[in-house]
Amino acid sequence: MIRALIIDDESKARESIIHLIKLTFKNVESVGEADSVSSGIKAIKKLKPNLVFLDIQLEDGTGFDILNQLNEIDFQIIFITAFNEYAVKAFKYAAMDYLMKPVNPQEFVKAVERAIKSHEKDDFQTKFNAYLSHIKDGSIEHKKIILKTSESINLIKVNDIIRCEADRGYTDFFLRDGTKILVSKGLKDYDDMLQDFSFIRTHQSHLINLNYIKSFVKADGGYILMTDGSTVPVSSRKREYVFKIFEDL
Repeated sequence: MIRALIIDDESKARESIIHLIKLTFKNVESVGEADSVSSGIKAIKKLKPNLVFLDIQLEDGTGFDILNQLNEIDFQIIFITAFNEYAVKAFKYAAMDYLMKPVNPQEFVKAVERAIKSHEKDDFQTKFNAYLSHIKDGSIEHKKIILKTSESINLIKVNDIIRCEADRGYTDFFLRDGTKILVSKGLKDYDDMLQDFSFIRTHQSHLINLNYIKSFVKADGGYILMTDGSTVPVSSRKREYVFKIFEDL
């Protein structure tokens, strides 16, 4: 049985989550509630939950204030937030699970299922560092992204990514130091995340960092040569768009 704790300063929000738990999961039990940083810390230490639904903005601080005061984070976390789109993107960069208010029942089920299936002990500090890198500094030099593989959680500078390539339902990341990282998310997810940071989609299967383009070769239908020596195709429907990008560089 999964022991769930809800920390939110809105009673209706807590009631909604408890209702969804009872309605959709027989193997998840709501063991308690808290509405502040201080009561949240006490509840975690006393109830020892496996899963915590954690509101970001609390009356006496933030959900991160709670986590920073714990000696160990040995439970799954699903953040609850009313943040704007930019802040939500920071959660995506850090691979943190979150739900927007008001909570959508379908998204709730997906998030809880991911928490239940997770057998690994997440490196929360690594994820938190990625989150902070995204919200504290506007320059791309300090932006970081979490790339999770079957074996590790990698904290990578966005500016070190040369290109991404779709590999069936997975994505290969090619980094400046020659490292290749395979993650179990599709390219579309990273297209949405990286498009604000000089990345463009040249092909259904390719996403590239403009900072690492060496040249555009017109032969063989046209392709892009990257600084690491790799070649990236340009689809016919993307060709005009890519030409425009080159004109603006």
